Amino acid sequence: MPSINTQLALTIDDKAAAHVRERGGVLTIRTRPQHGCCGGRVDRATVSTEPPENVDAYAQVKKEELRMYVHRGLATLGDEPMHVGLDQLWIWKSLYVEAASQM
Repeated sequence: MPSINTQLALTIDDKAAAHVRERGGVLTIRTRPQHGCCGGRVDRATVSTEPPENVDAYAQVKKEELRMYVHRGLATLGDEPMHVGLDQLWIWKSLYVEAASQM
């Protein structure tokens, strides 16, 4: 079983935490490739309420009654703070994740 890591600088808004709890209490932060129009690729952090398929590739964080999985590639950023928030437009809700370098 992956280790529980409480040293990650990870914060979550109250509304985002409530949204995650409504969907089972699991939050997964992973990278997803984003391709440019003229070539090139950047791995961006993305967030979902589905557990990862391979939990061994993730560090686990328990915070605010949530089980959070952070991909080890992001977890190794060490002191780089990450923040999870919730965007809402009328009835549509979407989680987002920011890293300090993006904020």
